[in-house]
Amino acid sequence: MKIKKFPVMGCVLSLLALSAPVLAQDGYGWETTPSAQSGPTDRFYLGFSLAEGAYFSYDYCDGCDSYIAAPLEFEVTLGFRLNRFLYLDLAANWATDYYDYAGHDYVSYMAGVRPGIRLVFPLLFHRSIYLRAAFPLYFNLDDADAAKRVLVGLLLGVGYEIVWGSVGLFGEVDIMPYFVEVFPGYNVIPTIGRLGVSFRF
Repeated sequence: MKIKKFPVMGCVLSLLALSAPVLAQDGYGWETTPSAQSGPTDRFYLGFSLAEGAYFSYDYCDGCDSYIAAPLEFEVTLGFRLNRFLYLDLAANWATDYYDYAGHDYVSYMAGVRPGIRLVFPLLFHRSIYLRAAFPLYFNLDDADAAKRVLVGLLLGVGYEIVWGSVGLFGEVDIMPYFVEVFPGYNVIPTIGRLGVSFRF
């Protein structure tokens, strides 16, 4: 007899989600917030992460065997906790982009800021899933590019974090479509995976 696993798994996940707040009160939850008798010590969040990814929607001429990738990105995020579930974030990042156009290799260097928000969903045993939204503002630092473009976009991400005391480890996947053409004639949608460490104070 075949058993449909998806409804059963859905019920189990729903029960775990509903029981998480109760278990959190008994010391089995994700959060590190002290009790009401003591002042909060995790009002601020500081994260450091490294990321690598690729750009999609990059074909801008017929017959061009080209690709674009983001070999490395470093990001520092400072967050302020508004309540148990919501953070205001301000991230600063540095990235190098490599791309191949018509047989020629190019490397560009970019720096930027990403103001945004993060919505945290508590799980059991000091774990959490979060959704992230931000508005990246990039500056092209490549001296060889006379245009020195300013890029504006939208970052949407989902992450998973494990916290021990005031220290956490997290992984995150982001997509970041730009509102402007990165290069004449086409738009790109970066998809990035990142790993990092976080601190609460």
